[in-house]
Amino acid sequence: MLQTEKGITSKSPGINSVPLHDRKNKLYSDMRVLNGWERRWVDLRAQLHILRLAIKNYGSLRKSIKVIRQLYHLEKSILGGLQTKIIRLDGKFYHYLYAPGYPSKAFDNYIKAEFHRILPIKKKTNKLTFIIFAITSKCPLRCEHCFEWNNLNKSESFNSNELNLVISKFQNDGIAQFHLSGGEPMVRIKDLEQVIRQGRDKSEFYVLTSGFNFTPANAKALRQAGLTGVVISLDHFDPEMHNAFRGFNNSYDDVVFAVHNAHAQKLVVALSICVTRSFITWDNLLQYAKLAKELKVAFIQILEPKAVGHYEGKDVALNKDHFDLLNKFYLTLNFNPTYADYPIIVYHGYHLRTVGCFSGGNRMLYIDSEGYVNACPFCHTKNFNIKDVIHGQSATPVIQGTCPRFETASL
Repeated sequence: MLQTEKGITSKSPGINSVPLHDRKNKLYSDMRVLNGWERRWVDLRAQLHILRLAIKNYGSLRKSIKVIRQLYHLEKSILGGLQTKIIRLDGKFYHYLYAPGYPSKAFDNYIKAEFHRILPIKKKTNKLTFIIFAITSKCPLRCEHCFEWNNLNKSESFNSNELNLVISKFQNDGIAQFHLSGGEPMVRIKDLEQVIRQGRDKSEFYVLTSGFNFTPANAKALRQAGLTGVVISLDHFDPEMHNAFRGFNNSYDDVVFAVHNAHAQKLVVALSICVTRSFITWDNLLQYAKLAKELKVAFIQILEPKAVGHYEGKDVALNKDHFDLLNKFYLTLNFNPTYADYPIIVYHGYHLRTVGCFSGGNRMLYIDSEGYVNACPFCHTKNFNIKDVIHGQSATPVIQGTCPRFETASL
């Protein structure tokens, strides 16, 4: 049976009394969650654009329609249905955290790569969609679930030039998105600016942060460099519980402060939570979603605890009851009209168990802070070291699209 979180109902301050970082200053955001006819209008425009892309690459209306039908069938299978809402921000539209905003060159590259998977096209397309790149081992926090725990606070493996070489190498392959992580990537703010500025014309960039050092000045500098969005870790709606999970007394305030600063720069904002067994109840999930809605974030990302890093050797795995409840939450928040104005839920565990894994060289790879290329942050496969590639000591090995943890073929 599902475990409950002892004392959380009476202890929690509740959504209307959560001491947000600066409640005296109203949180402003241009982000809107579109649904209904507004969503359908955006869909129509995007569909016509995708059709034009298909005709341009296949030179055949019949082939184009066939490929697009299969593409939408795939999307429906992955997401559990055709989403009823989409995010609008600063002239672009976002339907998924790991898909580039429309319209953009990165979006076109992303779509052409999906075309190629269904029916090969003549032009070069990228095999991968996005890279998670840990650009630093440094971090002031001591997070309970940290998958980089064994690498934390060692000497940096990448200098500024090597960071740029890694980005350039994958951009030459047409990568649509980079998610820059750590450690805490905000400790290398100047290098972050440089990397993003160099690659902004070809790809989208997100920063994965605890909120540490995401000040108004730094948020502005990253936005001007070309940052698309920020994924901020918030592992509980209760400030004390989140701070304990992160091992840092001011972590909750840092999160909310970072959300404010990101909104001020018109950045896409997502919250990411590692859902432990003690947290997973319907009331807790919904309370977290209400806080995310109040903070006006676009996406909520749900991560499952895995026995790697700081959790290595620990009994943290979820069971079927947890998966069932998380699936229900994912489908309800994304498709039930009652929650039409809530953030879009991103839950990798749903599509992993229903249609397969996107990691392991299929659509995503993870580069850890020592430079090793892994299937994903939770599968420490260490296939090869990217520094050997960028310095010409070896060619890029071919990684098969399979999930080593679940042993399932990837799409």
